[in-house]
Amino acid sequence: MDELGDNDHRRLGQELGLFVISDLVGKGLPMLLPRGAVLRSELERFMTEEKEALGYKFVYIPHIAKKELYIKSGHMGRYDAMMPTMIDENGEEFVMKAMNCPHHFEIYNSSPKSYRDLPLRIAENTTVYRNEKSGELSGLLRVKNLTQDDTHHFIRPDQIESEIDMIFGLINKAYNIFGFKDYKVEISVRDPKNKEKYFGNDEVWEKAEKILINSVKKWGVSYTVKEGEAAFYGPKIDFRARDSLGREWQLTTIQLDFNQPDNFDMNYVGDDGKLHKVVIIHVAILGSFERFMGVIIEHYKGAFPLWLAPVQVKILPIGKSHFLYATEVMDKLKPENIRVELDVSDETLGKKISKFKKEKVPYALVIGDKELADKKVTIESRDKGNLGVSSIADLILKLKEEIKEKK
Repeated sequence: MDELGDNDHRRLGQELGLFVISDLVGKGLPMLLPRGAVLRSELERFMTEEKEALGYKFVYIPHIAKKELYIKSGHMGRYDAMMPTMIDENGEEFVMKAMNCPHHFEIYNSSPKSYRDLPLRIAENTTVYRNEKSGELSGLLRVKNLTQDDTHHFIRPDQIESEIDMIFGLINKAYNIFGFKDYKVEISVRDPKNKEKYFGNDEVWEKAEKILINSVKKWGVSYTVKEGEAAFYGPKIDFRARDSLGREWQLTTIQLDFNQPDNFDMNYVGDDGKLHKVVIIHVAILGSFERFMGVIIEHYKGAFPLWLAPVQVKILPIGKSHFLYATEVMDKLKPENIRVELDVSDETLGKKISKFKKEKVPYALVIGDKELADKKVTIESRDKGNLGVSSIADLILKLKEEIKEKK
């Protein structure tokens, strides 16, 4: 835990009350505490709202499936050691899901599709389980349970370019909000010397690889091509973002898949009245919420922007005579969906401010005799120091605007 010192997300996770790992529960199985759960829910809300605005439809799937599903998808035989299994009383074998796409394929196949139904964008924030080696587990960055902001685009071939452009736009917006303004792209293709490792024929692979390379070229971002790093069913684009500490993180993955539609016989009726194979784009913008939380805890050094902060405002009454007004202030902030805590300890104001800064809360509201008399508050900013006196109404407007803008 000493390598990053005060920036280490494991240290900050303990100090800020974000998550805990229990030896009895198991290594690589972090549990989010109330403040960590708020951080996670804000990330999920952000991604859900952005995707719904783009026409994604959210679904829920079970966390297990019959082994035959993963045999059909080709995952069994390749990732068996990663996928725990269980057997029911009838001897039927089930697999704890390590990926979501086969379930989503079956959702697509649950009803006939026309060309007018496409693009169909299925999204889900759901946990998968991977039996990672214990020596590779690390806090939130490498875990056995990871919750993906997973999406699958079921599209016609003529929609590939516009869908990838839309995905690039969402990536760009998300990265800018989190302050990841320096990133690069890696395009993973087949190993030309070991083609037997992959589904599909040369024509399909060459077509898919060319589409991804041309899409990145059109976007104007520098890229590198990595042979042998593709998924077994299609090439992919990985985005590597640089954080505030100068480190690179692989976050977003886009995979173009012409092979699983053949494997699962996923069709749509074209405008010619004939059946055509759908094309699939697999996407996760943040990757996994657990890992992304670990990254941004270190990226922000625990000092989250207001919209993400588990506690957004701390109210600091100087003495007991100020408690009643402090409670009135809190009662006005809470209905505005502002996350607020009231410090009614017997500590001095100096110690209360010191604690507020240690907890990295964005704003503190100091209440003394003058604030009580004027029915106002003095605003102390974590980042900018004393901001002066404000009415409650003006304070609420300021906070809500900052939260909305995700500054």
